[in-house]
Amino acid sequence: MALFSNPFFKSKIKETEDDYSKGVWCLQNGNFYDADKFFRVAAASGHVSALYNLALINGGASISPYDIDFAISCFRKAGNNGHPQAKEFSTWIDKAEDTSFGTTALAIFAAQLPTEDAPNHLLMMVGCRLYSALCLQYGVTDSVIEYELDAASTSDHPYIHRFIERTGIKKSIYSGGLNRIQPGSADDQITDGLNNLFLGLKHSGHSDELGLMIRCTIVGYIISKSKHANGAARLLGVDKFFAR
Repeated sequence: MALFSNPFFKSKIKETEDDYSKGVWCLQNGNFYDADKFFRVAAASGHVSALYNLALINGGASISPYDIDFAISCFRKAGNNGHPQAKEFSTWIDKAEDTSFGTTALAIFAAQLPTEDAPNHLLMMVGCRLYSALCLQYGVTDSVIEYELDAASTSDHPYIHRFIERTGIKKSIYSGGLNRIQPGSADDQITDGLNNLFLGLKHSGHSDELGLMIRCTIVGYIISKSKHANGAARLLGVDKFFAR
């Protein structure tokens, strides 16, 4: 739990600090849902460490459903209020949003991560904002979604097909998406970037399952910013993404 607990920020309001402490206790006992609840209460009173921990819980898909935008908002608020890690890495999100971070840098970061059984919160936040911004910048949101879902439809994994169903996008829309992208085009390079991200995660020892979940998360986030947003379900965390 060293990743979550932070001794540097305490509230002068006893009730707020009590809520934060309850959240930490829940984390130490593996109860992310109640931890999220208590941290939200403490964060509403400005508790910096509660904001940071909310970013970790939601950015790292520890609960279902979870909200990448909420995680980023909490991360930035924590950084703006002096949290050192959040302050340092908020610039990565800024650079992802203006696409100056780049897909190669993200794949390299993934390849250097320690092996974990849950998604890295920073990778998820940066990856979602970067790929969404690239799709918007080059006007290829639809073709990237159609390519990714068409490719996913060939998977042997039932959890991938359940993800496709949760997008609410009909097969008639994405069918043939694999063949519509031209080599060397912007959408081709974006989907290649997702391939390299997956390979980077494998290089760092992450399982194929986790790599696929992270890729689905990024695609799901792109969908949430597209014309298909209203028909899509919210993102599921590790505890339910793979559930039958």
